[in-house]
Amino acid sequence: MSASTLTLVEPLALPAAGLPASAVPRTRLVRQLTTTDAPIVLVVAPAGYGKTTLLEEWAARDPRPFTWLACPGDHAVDAVQRRLEGVIRSPAAQVVVVDDTRLTSPARTQALLNTACRLPRGSRLVLASRARPPGALGRLRARRLLLELGAPELALTPLEAARLVETAGLRLDRHRLGRLLARTGGWPVMVDLATAAVAGATDQDAAIMAFGGADRAVAELLRDEVLAPLTPVERAFVRRTSIIGRLTAGACDAVLDGHGSGATLERLARSGVPIEPLDRTDLAFRWNPLLAQMLRAELCVHEPERVGVLHRRAARWFTREREPSLAIRHAVACGDTRLAGRIAWAHAPRLAANGRVEPLGEWLGAVRGSAVSDDAGLALTATVHHLLTGRRRAACAAVAVAEHRLQTDRLAGGHAAVALLRACLAPSGLAAAAQDAAHARALLPADSPWHALALLILGIAAHLDGDVEGAVVCLDEAAGRATGHVATVAATAHAQLALVAAEIEDWDEAAHHALEARTTLPPTGPEAIHAFVAATSAVVAAHRGEIAQARHDAGEADRLLASRADFPPWLVCEAHVWLARAAIRLSDGPTARRLLARAARLAPTGGEADGFSRWIHDGWERADAFAESATGDGPALTNAELRILRLLPSHLSFREIGERLHVSTNTVKTQALAVYRKLDVSCRSDAVERGRQAGLVGDT
Repeated sequence: MSASTLTLVEPLALPAAGLPASAVPRTRLVRQLTTTDAPIVLVVAPAGYGKTTLLEEWAARDPRPFTWLACPGDHAVDAVQRRLEGVIRSPAAQVVVVDDTRLTSPARTQALLNTACRLPRGSRLVLASRARPPGALGRLRARRLLLELGAPELALTPLEAARLVETAGLRLDRHRLGRLLARTGGWPVMVDLATAAVAGATDQDAAIMAFGGADRAVAELLRDEVLAPLTPVERAFVRRTSIIGRLTAGACDAVLDGHGSGATLERLARSGVPIEPLDRTDLAFRWNPLLAQMLRAELCVHEPERVGVLHRRAARWFTREREPSLAIRHAVACGDTRLAGRIAWAHAPRLAANGRVEPLGEWLGAVRGSAVSDDAGLALTATVHHLLTGRRRAACAAVAVAEHRLQTDRLAGGHAAVALLRACLAPSGLAAAAQDAAHARALLPADSPWHALALLILGIAAHLDGDVEGAVVCLDEAAGRATGHVATVAATAHAQLALVAAEIEDWDEAAHHALEARTTLPPTGPEAIHAFVAATSAVVAAHRGEIAQARHDAGEADRLLASRADFPPWLVCEAHVWLARAAIRLSDGPTARRLLARAARLAPTGGEADGFSRWIHDGWERADAFAESATGDGPALTNAELRILRLLPSHLSFREIGERLHVSTNTVKTQALAVYRKLDVSCRSDAVERGRQAGLVGDT
């Protein structure tokens, strides 16, 4: 039925805020309204969501007669009920629209809903309102007697927004339209205001980014249509809590230094203020982003002296709630960098233990660069972040700042942290790093899991110094203390133990620790540690004849080591040395020599240089033996040929080798001949001897 033939029991003025959406067909919503079997339709959203316009479009497309009523208060419920009683007695299906419904009495609302439940099939009662009616709706939902359209459903889709923008004569590409829609949340009237702002700008991108709650047109609309009905106390509540991104009763009470916020949030959510639930329990909300921006701007203008106080309370609340990212954001907002530093450092070790560096970067990005130099906690957090992301020089500078700040700053565990981080960075070599690690152990509490990191450094230093027994003792204890607490340290300790075992030809022990390192290592974390663990795994897998796994691990380690990240040289150099040994076992001489050459360039020059020189020299001897005795720069042995070569020292016949590898005897013979040709030998025994000389076959 056309709008011109609607029955107007009480003349209604079309809300100006609903007009901008009138040019946008809401076909998807009209389809829902037309096809629903529910006798009651509830359309609830703040001003400017096009509620009346939608219902007019529905009326224009639906053949049923529409009756429009006004219900400005509980006193008008009786008149609406009388109209519904008439519809109940009528044989024809009708739609009764009660626009701009304003009900406060649960009893009167429930009586109206009960009457609507008696409507004959095809007839509907539609309640359109800015606020949710106070009646009990749960039973109606359960019995599917209610269709609800709220702000999420009434928000414009990308297609609807595109039509609205085009109607205004503005052309935006898909990406700009998406950003405009994100800025407005699909709120139709806000999309219209944003369109007007962008249309008058020379730089569309800048205009879209600048559009927000502080925009004059947006602020005026929100003040007039959303905030005007609030009491002064409610207005102060929404303004002062606008600094909080996640509204809970506890957070609001803490920020306002009061109580009763839960009831206030519930009341405001029902009153039509654009507040969005963040869960299905209505325990957490957020202000509509545009409203929050407008309120924060208003807070700075009208109550500037409160801004810092509110943010400091929020920082302390979120600290107690163990939400450091939010706590730091509020600490920075109130200018308390010392509080931000203490919060950051309280959580940085735990994140570092699990290889999570992203939050650290986020926190440091929230503060001014100079602020990091003004606080020991921030400087230590920066040290950890730089160390884990491969910026060793920056980490060394940051730990020096932290050490300087600790002369005046009081920070629990700060001196132990400086010693431990300096041990990891080893700016003066591993011998000095071992001294720092021992000093850190003396400062750490007895039950601190970070003893594991100090023990790891001590074990590596002992290994390089040739003290295998001392290295094993330290590394074993490091792995035990770190397990379940500091995953990256546990993985590195197991990898080091695997290499110690490999040096003394205890390959079963090496395989055990290599597997522990792989399974313990978290998926995120420093690339150098991932490369080191992968190189260890490649060496062990290659020795055990697991060629495909060895090549996979070696490729992963080589890829990670190719980055230009600046990690401690002892770790990177050791990874190169052992990856070179894996390359030799995989018949890849050129790669082995490339890795050894880079290891020589990276090798530290301090007291541990002898240990690295010994490893690198051993690597070159193996590479030279491979070049002289095996394929050298010629064709590398394939995975299948390496598997055959590893079985040639046994007393198995070609037929028995084929049975073990699940291939035919002819295939074994073909691959064995290929091995002889590449090794430049003519018989099985010579192939075994040449393979041993090249490091491709073990001595047993």
